[in-house]
Amino acid sequence: MKDSKTIIEHIIKKPRFKKIGSQKCFKKLKSLLPPRMADSILFVYQKNSILFFALNHPAMKMEFNYNLSLIKRLLKELQRLESECANLNIKDIKFFVSNKMFEIDSNTKKEKIIRYKERSLAKFKNRAKNEKLAKIFEEIREIIAKNGQ
Repeated sequence: MKDSKTIIEHIIKKPRFKKIGSQKCFKKLKSLLPPRMADSILFVYQKNSILFFALNHPAMKMEFNYNLSLIKRLLKELQRLESECANLNIKDIKFFVSNKMFEIDSNTKKEKIIRYKERSLAKFKNRAKNEKLAKIFEEIREIIAKNGQ
C-alpha cells in the first residue's frame, strides 16, 4: 500500500490540480527570499503568465520592485533545480499591496519567548498577618525556588 505522501504527489501531478503544485513552488520561492521580505508576503498566485505577490505594506512594494532581478533569478534557479517547478510559465512578476486585513496563521508567526534566569534564592521572611496572604507568599516562594534550580 502506498503512503499518503506518494498519493498526494500523484494527485498534484494531474492537470486539474496544477494550481496546488504551483503553490508548492511558490512556497519554496518564498522560503528562498530574505526573512524580512518573506514575512511581508501575504499570498502569491499566478494568473495567465504573471506571478502576483500580495504584500502587507507599501514600503515593501518598493523593496520588492528594487529586488525584482533577485526574485527572477531565484525563480529561474528554482525552475532549473526542481522538476515539479520546471513547467511554471511565468513571464512577468507584479507586486501589489492588499487593502484587506488577513488573519495571520498562528503557525507562521512564532512568538519569541524570553526566559530569564531566576536571581532570587527564595529566602525572605513571610511577615503577612493575613492567613490567605501568607499562603500566597509561600506559593510564590515555592515557584521562585523551582525556577532558581
